[in-house]
Amino acid sequence: MNKWKTLLALALMVPAVILNWTWFWGLFLWLALLNAIISGEIHFVEAIYRKENPKLYWTILLVWFAFAIYSVYNQTYFLI
Repeated sequence: MNKWKTLLALALMVPAVILNWTWFWGLFLWLALLNAIISGEIHFVEAIYRKENPKLYWTILLVWFAFAIYSVYNQTYFLI
């Protein structure tokens, strides 16, 4: 099965929205961050390349990192 990770993420989005799983969005962002760091490009409205727009690239990564931390923290805060 080609693109199984994409299909799995798409299938998990439905229960994540219905059950309000904020941890899922944090995990989703972590995976996007990992992919962006490895590939050197980020897709946010349009493709942003580390070599062409390094300041914008790292700004987006930092914002996504903050959102990922917040999403995971927000979910675990309510579990305690």
